[in-house]
Amino acid sequence: MTAYAPVAFALGTVQVPAGCFPIEVVQFWRGEKAPGRPYPLHWAIFVRTAPGRGNYYQVVGNMDTFAASFTRNVPLQNPHAWRGSHLVGWVAPSFLHVLERHFALVPVIRYSREWNCQNWVREALRGVNSPHIYVDVHLSMAGLQTQMCCLLEAWEMGDI
Repeated sequence: MTAYAPVAFALGTVQVPAGCFPIEVVQFWRGEKAPGRPYPLHWAIFVRTAPGRGNYYQVVGNMDTFAASFTRNVPLQNPHAWRGSHLVGWVAPSFLHVLERHFALVPVIRYSREWNCQNWVREALRGVNSPHIYVDVHLSMAGLQTQMCCLLEAWEMGDI
């Protein structure tokens, strides 16, 4: 097993069994509305399938056009905009299709100012645990937001 520890310990440490793919939440900078008023960071799920490569599962677009997007076998996207990754679970390679089927069933909500890619990521990670797929049982939206804020701060300080 490989242990991945987040920069800050808002959530628990996840152990990835040998031969399994890590499931990470990654975040990206989207710019600012005005100086000092940043847009919410973009979140996506990244399943690392090989060193430096993996599959992205995310919502793309804006409030009027949101759609789920699955991109497979690609390197880390937008490395200049990357602001941290947090390991939240793992999947056995032979069950990746089960995880993808689950992600495909997660609703995409349009025309709501209270909903964005971060909500989709949290909903996508709910209820996927099985003997071959694991997501941190302590994962909550508040805990994940705290963890991702800690990662942003670590990036800003040059720690990651």
